[in-house]
Amino acid sequence: MFNLLIVDDEPWIVEGLASLDWGKLNIQNVYKETSGQKALQVMKENQIDIVITDIRMPDMTGIELIASASKGRVRKYIILSGYAEFEYAKQAIQLSVCDYLLKPVPDEEIMEAVSKAIHSIQNDQRSFEELMKSMSLIGDGPFLSTLDFLYEKPQLIELMEYGNWDVAEKKIRDIFTQLGENVHYSHEFTLQVYFMICNTFTYFTHKHGYLLTDIIRSEFHSMYQRGSKHSIQELQEITLATFLKIKTNINKEKDTNHFTVIEQVNHYIDSHLHKDIFLQEVANHVYLHPTYLSKLYREKTGKTFSDCVYSRKMEKAAAHLKESNEKIYKIAEGVGYKDSSYFIKKFKDYHGVTPQEYRFHTYPNIR
Repeated sequence: MFNLLIVDDEPWIVEGLASLDWGKLNIQNVYKETSGQKALQVMKENQIDIVITDIRMPDMTGIELIASASKGRVRKYIILSGYAEFEYAKQAIQLSVCDYLLKPVPDEEIMEAVSKAIHSIQNDQRSFEELMKSMSLIGDGPFLSTLDFLYEKPQLIELMEYGNWDVAEKKIRDIFTQLGENVHYSHEFTLQVYFMICNTFTYFTHKHGYLLTDIIRSEFHSMYQRGSKHSIQELQEITLATFLKIKTNINKEKDTNHFTVIEQVNHYIDSHLHKDIFLQEVANHVYLHPTYLSKLYREKTGKTFSDCVYSRKMEKAAAHLKESNEKIYKIAEGVGYKDSSYFIKKFKDYHGVTPQEYRFHTYPNIR
């Protein structure tokens, strides 16, 4: 059975979609929300498997909703979009959205998209189980039932997949605690559990485009080789050390992606200094909600968006004053100020001198 969440700021759309015959697709519960923030709360409190979300909502975009839900259990996303928002498709693909549908969407097309999402979930589950079986880590009968605590929802692979690192670490610690507390577990059994966690790490890193050897390097072979000679406590320490390196590597990749966005923003600003630059237009350029972009920009640069635009305009104006004898009003227009008096005031606020004084003190031969 699966759980479905429908998110759209138009209540009539939410109610219409919720009224479809989801039972025939094995959907057990249908959750309904009209804002991104409320949807995130639903995902936090419930095990949601599939989300259908509008691309544009007042508090956040569907793209932001998906990105913000990375700490949850949500697996598959379907985006509904109007033609005007189709530029978000590229961003959706990067977030592995499983379907991107243009409004108005026939009921049959919605049902087909959800059916495909369910099949994708089932295929993911089968692939993981087959991977584990191929490594002789999952068998049938008593051994599998003894390992039930490894398969309790949410599984370790799920927690890692959605960035819930604290809970994932706790699960690893709980697994080793149970191994240590049960005197009936043989060392061979302990090693089976240990190697299963190791192969979960291998599967996770491969899925994200890395080799585990790239992350833990020379420790990769010793991670497997030294298992038989270590106590449960030592195996836990080895496992947690590997887990921490994976977490650091994945988080670093996310930070890199954020800085790529910041670089795009700065490039856009530098290319448009000759006019007024508004947060909304830049947010549209990088496919982010303006509120989210404003917060991200300040977090990564230590400056507000408006302060950055202001400083870049003033620095470019100063460069022109140094490099040319262009008239002040022309330089003002070049950085987006039609009122030269206002430009002079803003320049003095930033540099402490008027444009003419700046030019005189820097290059006295230029008048």
